[in-house]
Amino acid sequence: MVSSPISPLSPNFDTSHSPTIIDLRSSAKGPDKFKQASKNNVQNTYPSPPSAAQELNQEADVVELRLDARAESPSSSSDSDSMMDAASSGDDTLENDSNSSVSDLEDNVMAAESAPAFDLPKMIISGLCPAAPGAPKTIPTMVLYDDRGLQLFDDITYLDEYYLTQDEIDILERDGDKIVELIPDNSVVVELGAGSLRKTVLLLNALERKRKNIRYYALDLMLDELTKSLKSLGNFVNVKTAGLWGTYEEGLAFVSSFGSDVPKTLVWLGSSIGNLTRVEAQEFITSYRKTLNVGDNWIIGIDRRNDPQEITIAYNDPKGVTRDFIMNGLDHINVILKQDFIDRNKFQYFAQYNAELGRHEAYYQVKEAHELVYKETTESGMERQSRIPLVKDELINVEYSYKWSLAETTELFEQTEMTRIAQFTSPSNRYDLHIVRKTPFYFKATSESSPACPSQQEWTELWKSWDLITMSMIQHPSMLLEKPIALRHPFLFYLGHIPVFLDTQLSRVLNEEYSEPKYFNLIFERGIDPDVDDPTKCHAHSEVPDTWPEIESIIDFRDRVRKRLFAVMDNKEKYPMTRRLARVLFMAFEHEVMHLETLMYMLVQSPNTLPPPSLPASWSTTKASTTNATNPSQAPVASWITIDPSQLDKAILTLGHDDSEAEDFGSKKSDLQSEFGWDNEHPLVTTRTPPPTFKIQSRQVTNTEYLTYLQATSDDSIKFKKDDRIPASWLIKDDIFIKTVYGPAPMSVAGDWPVSCSQIQAKGYIAWLSEQRAQNYGLPTEHELSIALKLKQSTAPRTGLGNYGFRQWYPAPNEQKSSISTGTATIADFSGPGALWDWTCTPFAPLVERDAFETSKLYPGYSSDFFDEKHMAVLGASWATHPRVAERRSFRNWYQSNYPFVFAGFRLVERM
Repeated sequence: MVSSPISPLSPNFDTSHSPTIIDLRSSAKGPDKFKQASKNNVQNTYPSPPSAAQELNQEADVVELRLDARAESPSSSSDSDSMMDAASSGDDTLENDSNSSVSDLEDNVMAAESAPAFDLPKMIISGLCPAAPGAPKTIPTMVLYDDRGLQLFDDITYLDEYYLTQDEIDILERDGDKIVELIPDNSVVVELGAGSLRKTVLLLNALERKRKNIRYYALDLMLDELTKSLKSLGNFVNVKTAGLWGTYEEGLAFVSSFGSDVPKTLVWLGSSIGNLTRVEAQEFITSYRKTLNVGDNWIIGIDRRNDPQEITIAYNDPKGVTRDFIMNGLDHINVILKQDFIDRNKFQYFAQYNAELGRHEAYYQVKEAHELVYKETTESGMERQSRIPLVKDELINVEYSYKWSLAETTELFEQTEMTRIAQFTSPSNRYDLHIVRKTPFYFKATSESSPACPSQQEWTELWKSWDLITMSMIQHPSMLLEKPIALRHPFLFYLGHIPVFLDTQLSRVLNEEYSEPKYFNLIFERGIDPDVDDPTKCHAHSEVPDTWPEIESIIDFRDRVRKRLFAVMDNKEKYPMTRRLARVLFMAFEHEVMHLETLMYMLVQSPNTLPPPSLPASWSTTKASTTNATNPSQAPVASWITIDPSQLDKAILTLGHDDSEAEDFGSKKSDLQSEFGWDNEHPLVTTRTPPPTFKIQSRQVTNTEYLTYLQATSDDSIKFKKDDRIPASWLIKDDIFIKTVYGPAPMSVAGDWPVSCSQIQAKGYIAWLSEQRAQNYGLPTEHELSIALKLKQSTAPRTGLGNYGFRQWYPAPNEQKSSISTGTATIADFSGPGALWDWTCTPFAPLVERDAFETSKLYPGYSSDFFDEKHMAVLGASWATHPRVAERRSFRNWYQSNYPFVFAGFRLVERM
């Protein structure tokens, strides 16, 4: 909770502005009143404040929609459905057509009501009298925040030593416009523990500049400060403001009352997450995640594990302001308990930074042994005393402030299944604003402990993604027989191909019959992959029927095959999980993963594709008019990273890995942990001569850079629309756009995205640029690119920002960093894997001599059909690649060099 002196924070500052405050604390109407409000919100997202206020007090500017006050943690937080700012703005009731069911809303509210009652006096005494003998004594952090405490804390935020506030301000001042691009128009923005709004106003000003209609709620526990802070904002044109008076947990219930069609963004600034332990932080985010709808965002400020001395001074400043702030909490305790319970003169402030646990610790240290006496009156009217002995030098904890490494924040969001879509870092590299989103499915990253065989949870998430795409983005029935890429089957084929492949593999390994209808195996087992130059040349594939089956029968078959899979996985006695069976499940899983990406690059080519439900693209959330090809967005100039393979660890120089199918029947029969791979990844090659020193670009070539090439070699940028150098990812009408599942994205938005093109088109650009600069650029070899990717993976911490696994639904740059790096580029600046696959100049072939290659017995044609010198090795990942594939550095992809539809880009190398 943060507070600051009230000052003119916006051009519209107006002290006469009377803010609306929604009271979440009053228990006069109880939970039933709130539930009723939730039901009303199904038809009316923003009910008219006057009618609500009439039930309470015609002259009041406080509306009760209440739950019992509750809080376990010393925090307070909220989100809301009913926007009561119309009381002050004169707005009429706004209606919507929410599809949320009343029962779902009630369930969310009842879940929030399970939180324990908030009783601060009881929390104080119980903390000083811990149940476990010898356990340390504590005082709840909330006692620090009375009016005097809020003023002192605000004074702290202006101290040079307390870097957190200024670092957060630096981010919001510099990157505010980028941040609000991720907040959809007509959103509700709820700030948890709003405080003085000194930093928030920077965000609101950015929203106002973008002319976004936003309903902003400030949640706080201190009514006076909340009212003053809201008054300091004045009036905006597009942003409506109101206050929520209550705790985090009360806000949790209030958030639950939103309809599913109301986009929400939570804001949690000031590294308030540091007040929670790492377990509590995970539980807190998880609890709020349940109240969010798909597509809702959360902006979270988090302080890093910085230099211990720097952190120590930040919490123990030379002027003693922090000391006064902490000691004031003891005076506040007496007010809360309504008695002279504690004498602050017998205590002193003690602070330390615990580097091992990554937290700053604030204590009251007992200066002399004495006894605290708490007097209370029982229900029967009798007076009772509790005596609490204190010994000299005893430490009573009042506050922890946890710091988070980037690896810890990545793990936090991974465990809470919140997709991190952006990270904005202060110029000092001490503080981050993370933007995370609730998505309809979540593909967790792999780790050393991840089993080789996908779990049922992984299958469930994969099916969520598959069903979202096939049932929501493909319009039934009009698109099912559409072939946006003539070289491939219609969409409907892939809906049948995926379950048939799984069913076929299960039947073969278990020696069982195919599922009915068995003729599905004849038409759906294998798709087509014709030669681009001559589509009549094609490997063996399933027969193409004159009439495809009805979609209903395919969906029914799909569901039965899924049940069959789980029945196999559940029945360990009948189907013991051998390595052979596990391999079949691995193959079926990654087969579906790969076809999910195939489906996506087909959908991008169709003008009829529907966008993913409730997941808006950032460029569609702004009203600002933009120029396009005449002023495309620009990425920073790509830096060059020098790599000398002779200086690298041998593990980075290897290719492939050891995983022979033959071992499934030998000593590894019961090994379910060793990583699986496809036949073309085997064996582990350690003897190949490393390449000479080379330089490689830090990022892939962008659409803008490719456009510059075309403009420089064409008479008119629009007349070249039929030029075979135009990527299939581009759409040229009156202007140039990039195809996405959201429809065409203008070059003013997508100019800094990597260009998706064929390898032939990439080579054309490279030849032109080499001539322009009198250099000899080229595409990396498979070995060179593999080294760069492995080096990045082994030396740079995983950030969770890699744009793969549907983190974004378009090829935005995969490492969103706002800090400007200077000096020589390092491998940490290498942008991969993610956004788009990387073309190489290496023909796809076995890692060993052809006659030594072990062709898969389970899927013989998977690799060997494409060892034809026409298919080129492709490494990395795209935005639509599952982490199991994206993060396995031995995985090898391949496409024909002139195939233009895949999600593949390129970067340059210069050999020394």
